[in-house]
Amino acid sequence: MKVAIVQMDIIQGNFDANLEKVERLAGKAKAMGASIAVFPEMFLCGFNYKKNLEYLRENGDFAERQLCKIAKKFSIAICGSVPHLLKNDMPPVNRFLFCTAGGEILSHYDKIHLFSVFNEDKYITPGGSIVSVDTDFGRVGFAICYDLRFPEMFVELTKRNVKLVIVSAAFPHPRSEHWRILCRARAIENQCFILAVNRSGVEDLPSGPIKYFGLSAVIDPWGGVVCECGEDASDDIAVADINLDEVDFIRAKIPALADRREDLY
Repeated sequence: MKVAIVQMDIIQGNFDANLEKVERLAGKAKAMGASIAVFPEMFLCGFNYKKNLEYLRENGDFAERQLCKIAKKFSIAICGSVPHLLKNDMPPVNRFLFCTAGGEILSHYDKIHLFSVFNEDKYITPGGSIVSVDTDFGRVGFAICYDLRFPEMFVELTKRNVKLVIVSAAFPHPRSEHWRILCRARAIENQCFILAVNRSGVEDLPSGPIKYFGLSAVIDPWGGVVCECGEDASDDIAVADINLDEVDFIRAKIPALADRREDLY
């Protein structure tokens, strides 16, 4: 299967402009032969929580429906995280969507680990479950940004025989080495492919401007970097051809999951 990691700068609070960019980049990914295009965290809006909430209250799930139309237009699956309003009287969730090439939302995952350093826990409702799903590509699990720092979540996905974990993120400087190490560690520990897409560009937050470094990557079950987008590169796409059958071979060769001592931890 050919996968596209789509690293993009995001226009804060402007759903329409970001949707236009997503349509252009999804079409480009399809032209490069990809059957799935993965986008960063909050790729339709960025982190202006006030503007995002106003948009959701006025427009509901309009942006999500537009994503499905884009996926169907180009016959390519689209993934990434967006804000989603469950109830008007509560903060939205940070929702990872898996839109099929047929334009349907096959599954979603609401971020469970909220980044309190940036007060995400004050503006986002935490999710309540780890999510895996069977897709046309195989069994897939989802994660969002800060989740990378919690290896137990990935072990649970491995127990469910997930072969590919898709991660949407917004990791900023100066933590690029954390990003690279965590992505490779989660792949090695769980003997699975990791598709990790990080945003690029500069965003103004209440604490001041923050710069995202990109470095989106496809990691194989040995921890090798199959492909990687450029550091600080905006609107960059990398495509990789991966075979999920490699996961079964590697897990049989080194049965780490079976050797876990869960009676002790």
